[in-house]
Amino acid sequence: MSFCVRLDPAAPRDKIGGKARSLLSLDQAGLPVPPALAVTTELFSALRAGAPPLPPSLEEPGALEALEGAARALRQAPWPIGFAPELAAALASLDGRPEARFAVRSSAAIEDRAEALGAGLFLSRLDVPAAEVAAALREVLASALAPGAAAYLARHGRTADSVGFAVLIHLFTAGDAAGTAALDSSHGAPLIDTHHGDAAPARARIADALTRLTALHGPAEIEWVATGREVTFLQLRPYRRPRPPRATSPELLGWRWDAAHNPLPLSPAQAGLVALVDGACDTGLRQKVVGGYLFYRHEPSATANKKAMGQSPSWALLTVQLLAKMRLRRSFDSLEKALEAFLAIYEPLFGVLQPVARAARDALADFLRGRGADAAARLPALLVGVPSAAGERAQLARAYACASDTAARDDARAAYLERFGDESPCWDVAEPTWREAPGLLENRLRTLGQSPAAGDGGTWRAVAEAIRADLPPAEQPRWETLLEAARDAAAAAEDDDAIYARAQARVRESLRLEGERLVARGLLPRPEDVFWLPLELVRALARGESPPPGEDIAGLLAEARRADADARAAPPSLASVEVAGGATGVVRGRSGAGGVCVGRVRLWDTADAPRSGQSLPGGEPEVIVARTILPTELPLISAAALVVETGGALDHVAVQARERGIPAVVGAAGAAAAFRDGDRVIVDGDAGLVARIG
Repeated sequence: MSFCVRLDPAAPRDKIGGKARSLLSLDQAGLPVPPALAVTTELFSALRAGAPPLPPSLEEPGALEALEGAARALRQAPWPIGFAPELAAALASLDGRPEARFAVRSSAAIEDRAEALGAGLFLSRLDVPAAEVAAALREVLASALAPGAAAYLARHGRTADSVGFAVLIHLFTAGDAAGTAALDSSHGAPLIDTHHGDAAPARARIADALTRLTALHGPAEIEWVATGREVTFLQLRPYRRPRPPRATSPELLGWRWDAAHNPLPLSPAQAGLVALVDGACDTGLRQKVVGGYLFYRHEPSATANKKAMGQSPSWALLTVQLLAKMRLRRSFDSLEKALEAFLAIYEPLFGVLQPVARAARDALADFLRGRGADAAARLPALLVGVPSAAGERAQLARAYACASDTAARDDARAAYLERFGDESPCWDVAEPTWREAPGLLENRLRTLGQSPAAGDGGTWRAVAEAIRADLPPAEQPRWETLLEAARDAAAAAEDDDAIYARAQARVRESLRLEGERLVARGLLPRPEDVFWLPLELVRALARGESPPPGEDIAGLLAEARRADADARAAPPSLASVEVAGGATGVVRGRSGAGGVCVGRVRLWDTADAPRSGQSLPGGEPEVIVARTILPTELPLISAAALVVETGGALDHVAVQARERGIPAVVGAAGAAAAFRDGDRVIVDGDAGLVARIG
């Protein structure tokens, strides 16, 4: 049996694999390619003959051990009789000189196809002397049995035995420059990436080759090596271009996405609350829900400004606290009373307290800037250590995390729930509060409990005193007044969250009660379904009205859940809308694969492979952030998005991400240092941006 075939039009295409077929396609397009041969799929089959079958997936018990054993057996199996001299003769036919060097590259049947590119998945060895080609050949064949390859093939319902595994061997040329290039002729100019050297002399020939190839095969990606203007082409595969960023909807011009507080789509109940407060409350802030997401813009209101005028943050906070204490009882006997109390607290909270606190902070910043100081650098140091709800949360969480026994932990949890039990994992009335679902609270308490304890305030006092000492005596009283007001504002900015959570929790309780009544009336299957109905419809039903004629409540519930799933799959683009303050830690890279994803960070290294794909708090998607990811690791990663510090738009991470249909940002320098495990981020693969939002 012959295992080596010269690569020419007569070569058996069903036995030479994807890379070899692509080299033939390049040659048939009239492009320069290196002399090459293929070691057919029959060699792999012969070396695997009589071996145990491969596991169909890594989920099988003992799958990793079986793969390791199969790879070891393949490396040790004797060559078929006559193969060694056949290989030596085939290499000599390409170049018999002692100094000849070869590239030994995988050529699985599944590679370089539109439905399964397999980019970088299998091993290749470059710059190999003739005497070492046989050893390199064994390593390339064994790479088909690596865990990453097995995971990738399993996604396509295949194993290495069933897919057909050949090897491409061609003359190796180092060249002055090498890289990749791609073109989708319907979307502009070629994209040319250089891995090393200077591609400038060869750019015209690379671009001409892409134009010719796309005319024959559609969007195409190639690998090339160049010496001056002379180009040799090594590989051809289909190209899936990252989609361009979505255009900004005209209705969102001038609006900000509130990604810092509401990065996920709102439930119909929460969207109804947004519409209610937008129509009923005079806060100088407009809000609307578009595509499931919350957007806002400031519209100065003379009435709201008058209410806020002359108030200090501490006085405004005290006023709202007293109002909340007076209006918020444990429960209400009707939904309308709960909404009335919610609106009564919402307007002073967002129309007075927040503007007053914002003005106090801005006044301190203006004072610093007016005296040549860097306000952005000084403000955090001046406002640290303020007694606030955030400090209380951390203190109570540390008591839980440091508890010495179960009884102490129970007491600490109860204390936290008493103070902050009305809060929930996200700002949506449909989300159960910590008090309702205390079992979900443990991870939050442990995370908060690990945060460093606030100091004694000496640091901010030292910074403040240093600034004061540099001021003329006449300005020192004003400085102290502004500083006190800004620190009050920092406390108010924390405490308003707790007040809002209490008000919203009362609305949630009333909605849940209406859900129980609607179940009793036979209109809902479960009480919690009430949050998936339009708020105005629930209010009408709570008044005892019948559903409007023709209103299909089951259909409304199904449509609301479909809309939520669609919205989660397509968050707004960071490039097409202005993101609200709070989206920090922005890292810029390049678009590797299009799409937008909101999820939680998992910092990656090779040892983390078993952790990838584990469920995260709230069931949020996992975003892998890494300095680099090997192509063979990618199939082991079950992620919703990838962020990698290295690479380009045509490298293996980007290609595999596009094949899997997940967003990827590549070349994102500094990402691994900018983010921590558990950070909530937006990954905008279209724009090449990543931003922390929580």
